[in-house]
Order: sequence, then C-alpha cells, then structure tokens
Amino acid sequence: MPRRRIEVSVSHDEFEDLNNALEDHRNGFTDMAEEASNGLGLEPEYWVGRANEVQSLLEKVHEYSSEETAAANDSNRTRRSGHRADREAQSDPRD
Repeated sequence: MPRRRIEVSVSHDEFEDLNNALEDHRNGFTDMAEEASNGLGLEPEYWVGRANEVQSLLEKVHEYSSEETAAANDSNRTRRSGHRADREAQSDPRD
C-alpha cells in the first residue's frame, strides 16, 4: 500500500484532540470486533486488524511528537548557549 508522509505542527490542545480521536477510532473498531463475534457484520479478525492499525498510528504520532519536542529543546539550548557565547565574545566597553 502506498505510504503518505505528513508533517504538521499542532498546539497542545490540538495534539490532545488528535490523540483522543485516534483512541476513539481504535475503540470503535474494537467494539465492531465484539459485535462481529456475535455474528454481526464482517469477521472479528478484520476489525481487530483495523484496531491494531490505528493503535500503530497512535504510537507513531506519540513517537514523532516526542522526537520533535526533543529537537526543539536541543535547538533552544543551542540558541541560548550561542547567545551567551556572543555576549562573552564582545569586549567590555569599561576595559
């Protein structure tokens, strides 16, 4: 199956909304699997597979967001330490 790459920047609230939506979607598939085990709709294995796919997506979203946060923190540290170095390199007019 073709893959799609998406890059988004979201606020904390938007991230929580995305997380909740994915969890609800996964839980919906789990519910469908339970209904299917009672003879309704498609086979339970199909719905369990779909729930697992959404769970995998949820884990990827969490993994990526952690990496982005770490990269942002590294960038901020570098920026701050570089800014200090600039100040230290300037001569003091009182000298």
